[in-house]
Amino acid sequence: MAINGINNNQSNISNLYNSIFGIGSSNNGGSSYGLNDLAMIRNGSYGKLMKAYYATEGAGKTDSSKTDIETKEEQTKLVNVKSQAASLNNSLEDLRSKSLYEPTGTDEKGKNTYDQDKITKSVKDFVDKYNSYVKSSSDVDSVSILKKSVSMIGFTAKNAGMLSKIGITIGENNQLTINEDKLKNASVHDVSSLFQGSGSYGDSVQNLARQSYQLANSQAYQRSNGSSYTYSGGYSALGGANGVMDRYL
Repeated sequence: MAINGINNNQSNISNLYNSIFGIGSSNNGGSSYGLNDLAMIRNGSYGKLMKAYYATEGAGKTDSSKTDIETKEEQTKLVNVKSQAASLNNSLEDLRSKSLYEPTGTDEKGKNTYDQDKITKSVKDFVDKYNSYVKSSSDVDSVSILKKSVSMIGFTAKNAGMLSKIGITIGENNQLTINEDKLKNASVHDVSSLFQGSGSYGDSVQNLARQSYQLANSQAYQRSNGSSYTYSGGYSALGGANGVMDRYL
């Protein structure tokens, strides 16, 4: 499918992503989650997801001709997305915990001290699980899952400034990297404000991870059995993901 003017009009590209993936503008100056950065759009996961989107659209009418091997390969990829989405959800659940940010004592100046090692471990686990999810989701032939992944990447780009304050930066292919020293010296308030509370960055990413889990679970089942399945259902046989996630379905 040709995209007229994609190399000449940065605004058109941004609008194209918004129309396909349903990404709205932010409340900060009306920018569309950083999608006006042409380099970001042309390279990395955005480029991969766009190619996958059109490949999936074009192949939509020929799914019945796929071999059993191809169908099993797709199912394996979907089960992997389900597993990675569950792991990402669980890491964010840990970062939402109030106990993680409770003071452990006071220093000689009377200021609160915190378990920085525990906080650092939880944030590192999130970065690892986020990267694994983004990578796995870019491998599947599913427009609905690709939409969730692009939205997640968009939320991350929108919060790049706050993430940078705690040592997290967005690298090649939209993979996150972490500076442990900067994280350990970051304000605990900065960490908790990112991941706690309704509408926070962590809340938004967690909701998308849960939706991706449900979609991957349903689509993997369809490929395995050739029949429809409810969006919110759970089949542990497809599993790989633990039972913690199933409580949210």
